[in-house]
Amino acid sequence: MKRVGKVIALLTLAGVSTMAMGLSAAFLYLNPQIPEVSSFTDVTLRAPLGIYSADNKLIQEFGERLTPITYDEIPPLFRQALLDTEDKRFFEHSGIDLITLVNATWQLIRNMGEIQSGASTITMQLVKNVSGNNQELFFRKFKEMLLAVKVEQELSKKEILTLYLNIIDFGKHAVGVQAAANTYYGKNVDELTLAQTAMLAGIPKKPQKGNPINGPEWALQRRNLVLSRMLEQGSINQQQYTEAAEAPITAKVYHRNIELPALYAGEMVRKHLLTTYGSQIYSQGIKVYTTLDSQRQKIAEAAILHQLIAYDRRHGYRGPEYRQLQGTDEFIAAPEYGYPPNWLETLENLTPVAGQHPAIVTRIEDTHIEVLTRDSEPLPLPFEQMAWARPYISVNERGLRPKSPLDIVAVGDVIRITYNDDGIALGQIPDIQGALISMDPASGAIRALVGGLDFNQRQFNHVTQARRQPGSVLKPFVYAGAIDSGMTAASVYNNAPLVLPGGEQEEVYRPKNSGDSFSGELRLRDALVRSVNLVSMRVVLDHGADNVIRYLSRFGFDTGEFPRNVQLAFGGGTIALSPMEVAASYASFANGGYQIEPYLIAYIESLDGEEMFRDTGSRVCQSDSCNTETSATRIMEPRVAHIMDSILSDVVRRGTARKAYREMKRNDLRGKTGTTNDADVWFSGYTPDLVTTVWSGFGDNSPIGEQEWGSRLPLDAWISYMSEALPPEDDGKDLEIPDGLVTVRINPDTGARALPNEPYIREVFRQEYAPPALKDFGETTGNSQTIDIF
Repeated sequence: MKRVGKVIALLTLAGVSTMAMGLSAAFLYLNPQIPEVSSFTDVTLRAPLGIYSADNKLIQEFGERLTPITYDEIPPLFRQALLDTEDKRFFEHSGIDLITLVNATWQLIRNMGEIQSGASTITMQLVKNVSGNNQELFFRKFKEMLLAVKVEQELSKKEILTLYLNIIDFGKHAVGVQAAANTYYGKNVDELTLAQTAMLAGIPKKPQKGNPINGPEWALQRRNLVLSRMLEQGSINQQQYTEAAEAPITAKVYHRNIELPALYAGEMVRKHLLTTYGSQIYSQGIKVYTTLDSQRQKIAEAAILHQLIAYDRRHGYRGPEYRQLQGTDEFIAAPEYGYPPNWLETLENLTPVAGQHPAIVTRIEDTHIEVLTRDSEPLPLPFEQMAWARPYISVNERGLRPKSPLDIVAVGDVIRITYNDDGIALGQIPDIQGALISMDPASGAIRALVGGLDFNQRQFNHVTQARRQPGSVLKPFVYAGAIDSGMTAASVYNNAPLVLPGGEQEEVYRPKNSGDSFSGELRLRDALVRSVNLVSMRVVLDHGADNVIRYLSRFGFDTGEFPRNVQLAFGGGTIALSPMEVAASYASFANGGYQIEPYLIAYIESLDGEEMFRDTGSRVCQSDSCNTETSATRIMEPRVAHIMDSILSDVVRRGTARKAYREMKRNDLRGKTGTTNDADVWFSGYTPDLVTTVWSGFGDNSPIGEQEWGSRLPLDAWISYMSEALPPEDDGKDLEIPDGLVTVRINPDTGARALPNEPYIREVFRQEYAPPALKDFGETTGNSQTIDIF
């Protein structure tokens, strides 16, 4: 027996020696491959990209959700839940738990070089999560052990646990325990119940497939395992365990607290940053501060939505989204058996769009209908809230008014409803699109941007991506070029029909005015105020198409595809501009003749608050101490800019946009309407404080209706927005009146100086282009009919 014991002892000693030698050899082999411990202790937390308004409202977040937490903010109950399950001797070992090591070694021998359990200390899990290597191999495990020892020498236990709980993945784009609590329970980790705490503590084992949303059964088992370990370690008592183990899963996804869902603007910023900095933007905690004003943005969103819905209603009801779903006959025959399962599934799959919520008609009476909503709640919808729904026939025609709900819907139809103060009303998702952009004309800072009806329905940004015929909103630039070349606001043109040569078949082109009206001769001012096409064409013919295009290019337009003919006069043909381009060009009228570049990003900060970028683009110099390097470039002669400003003021006072003056009762409004072949409608207007462009049309360029003009939907949206977005008129900016202008009494019919005792109006001229003095009547250049306005 002694001999056998001696042999066993020798074999054991040999085994231990062999293991020691093996471990030593592995250490000597792997130690040079192990990175410096600083690469693990100096970890940059993965934080999302945040996009904010100028007044610090969160617009959007992209990337993993992270809210850093300190050790003292970690609830003791959560610490115990984690350590009791993952590493109960955490505060006793030095990075390696010897019991765990023996267990891992036994698995190594039993499984022929493979470790199945992956039992690691918190420190080793920290190393694995930082390195990103999840492969269960011996050499990787041994590296973790060596690094864990080194990390324990550099960091305290509190620092290790805090770092671990800030970088560990909890699924659903939540990184760190605080973000996990916010994501799954909508509250901070110190507000969780015991059941919720145990649920979170169990997620890191399998964060994607084992979280309570994606894998509720596994998550429940894991939660109860955590609770049993806590009970075993004395962290909770039996009563606490029983109550928590019997608690149902209460987790759901709580979305991020978006304060200003300006999604089109947010996507513009995201795309720009991705192109500039690469995909790492989603994890570096970058904060982007935009130029958006949250109040103006909200007003703009509401204005566009309201007007698109108003357009949609006045053109009729296109019918239910789906007619009589499967199961309708069975439901009508036996409603006591409840709603067909596919009805509830249909409602769940349909999302609200532009405030239009899905519903299914379940009952029809003479005075009302009942509808089923996504909340499985039947609601009454009075016929009075459906009476607008005359059948849509075309953009120019509607059917008869409905006399009862049966004229509109049937049981089983899927419809859209809206919620209002009186309950609900019949709705409809508009087909038409619209866009609004508003900016500071002195800097180009974008204050509000609406790219379409609903970003979640269609991500196409009509402000920047839609290039449409501008129609008459282009006319002011044509007139500015003509005045710059020597014409005046009093130049008189014939408004008679015009016949021009046609194409290869020798046909003739007979352009016309809107409404086919003709009115003899007109001064340029009145021609633009009334948006007369024939006068604009004659201006182009006199000035020359090439000269017009050269002048237009000053405003940043890409004129390469512009036609070299009279289509320049009314923004037709191959001319295509985006609302952003139109707004930027109108800013030149609003700022006295300077070119500015629109910009959305004001500045960017890193996670630690260091400034990474600040926009330093050109600005209109408004004082004597301006930085000449960033001063905007003048593109319009100041007197031309002033004359055009006064004409655009008349467009609002007495022209196609007079509704704005009538409703807003302000003297500082300027702008121009535009309509193109019934497909696009525009209004671009401004004050010295704010320039705003509104566009509307269909995505496929189909007609929007014979009774739709720039003076309707776009102007109404502009009025709605600017009425609230502008400062009081007395507090607004004023443009300086340039030197070299004179005001002259002229004959309103001829544009010449008014004779004594004949009717006259006043017109402003550049001094050198003022009408000649009436010398035959004993008048000189300096008489009372030429008045210097300065």
